[in-house]
Amino acid sequence: MSERTRNWLFLGFVLGAITTLVVIGWTQRSRFGPLATGARAPAFEARTLDGRAASLDSLRGRVVLLNVWATWCPPCVQEMPALERLHRELGPQGLAVIGVNVDASLGAFDRDGNPGGNVAAFVEQLGVTFPIWLDPERQIEKRYRINGLPTTFIIDRNGRIVRQERGAVAWDQPPHSTQIRQLLER
Repeated sequence: MSERTRNWLFLGFVLGAITTLVVIGWTQRSRFGPLATGARAPAFEARTLDGRAASLDSLRGRVVLLNVWATWCPPCVQEMPALERLHRELGPQGLAVIGVNVDASLGAFDRDGNPGGNVAAFVEQLGVTFPIWLDPERQIEKRYRINGLPTTFIIDRNGRIVRQERGAVAWDQPPHSTQIRQLLER
């Protein structure tokens, strides 16, 4: 077999492999992109700071702000006071603000090398009173296709995702708080 024939066969193999990967990626694209607005929020279970079981399904019928964060994430820390103000203002009207912390266990490191934090001390220091759920295995990131922190989901009373935001947001300020108020009025 000549070198030219081998080169053409190699090129054909490479193009076939690339085509196969593109087809697989295209058919599986919904598994990797962000969750669609209007999609049902995936079920999620975790433990609270005091060790009790908690689940998103138990909040069905309420408007939920689900915030995924870590103590080592500066934008997460920046966003916490706004979440606390929103919780204090709209919690009595039916809003459930839930913080899902993805820190590794205290003294350990997560898969990205981030240190585990003392979540309870962090929450106490900031004066956070809304529920904090712990997910040291970071399962929520897989289930909700999260690729950056903080990431927040607004979920309506029917368990559908109305909005998702990546990055720190002033949730207690318009237009963000306005959207949540409108959901609470429905």
